[in-house]
Amino acid sequence: MPKNITPFLLIAPAFIVVFSLAVYSLVWLSAISLHDFTFGEKIEKAVFIGLENYQWLFFNESSTFYHSLFLTAIYIGGTLVPELIFGLTIALLLHKSKMGESFFSACLIIPIILMPSMVGMVARLYFSYDGLINYFIELIFNVKLNWYGKDLALFAVILVDIWEWTPFFIIIFHAGLKTLPLAPYEAAKVEGASNFQSFIYITLPLLGPLILTAFILRFMDILRIFDVIFSMFAGGPGTATTTLPIYIYRTTLVSENVGRGSAVSI
Repeated sequence: MPKNITPFLLIAPAFIVVFSLAVYSLVWLSAISLHDFTFGEKIEKAVFIGLENYQWLFFNESSTFYHSLFLTAIYIGGTLVPELIFGLTIALLLHKSKMGESFFSACLIIPIILMPSMVGMVARLYFSYDGLINYFIELIFNVKLNWYGKDLALFAVILVDIWEWTPFFIIIFHAGLKTLPLAPYEAAKVEGASNFQSFIYITLPLLGPLILTAFILRFMDILRIFDVIFSMFAGGPGTATTTLPIYIYRTTLVSENVGRGSAVSI
C-alpha cells in the first residue's frame, strides 16, 4: 500500500461519519422546512406546504428575519475583528516580553473553559444598573448607562464575547510566533528594516495561513452563538439581541413552528 494513502485511510471512518451526519441533517431540515409542522406533533401529521415557510420568512411583515440577520452581521463584525486585532497585538507583546510568559498563557485559558451560560449570567450582574461596570463608569464619567436598554444590550454582549474569546486568538498566534524562523528577521535587521517593517513584510505573511484558520474557526463558532446571549438577555429587550440562533430558538421552540425554524436554519 502506498504510504501517501495511509493518512487518508486512517481519517476516512471519522470523515464518513461526520459527512453522513451533516448530509442527513441537511436533507432532514430541508424536508421539514417544506411542511407545516408544529413542535410536539407526530411527523405523520406534518402537512406539505411547499415554499410557504420561505415565503413567510422573506416577505411577511411579521417576520423579523432580516432584522436578526442584520444583528448577526453586526455581532460578527463587532466581535471577530477586535478579537483578531487584540489577539495578535497581545500575542506579539507576550512573545517580545518573555516575562511571565508561561503564567499569562495559562491564565488566558480560563475565560475559554468557563461555561458560556455562566459567563452570561455573571456578565448580566456586572452590566446591571448598579453593577460593577456602571460603578467604574460613574467613577470616571459621573454617569450611569442602561446596558439593559435596546440601544446598548447588543454592545454589552459584544464586549463579553470579546473578553471571553480574545484569548483564543492570543493562544493560537502566540504558538504560531514561536514557530517562525529567525533567519528572515536576522536578514531584515542587517538590511536596516524597522520592527514595523519586519512585522508587515515577514511576520504577517508567515502567520497568514494561521490567521486565516483562526478567523474561519471563530467565524463558524460565532454563527452558532446562543448561550451567552440567551443567559444575558434571552434575545431582548424586544428583539435587540435576537441574532439568528436566538431567532431560530424563538421560532422553533417558543412559537412551536418547526417548519419555519427549519427554513431559518437552512
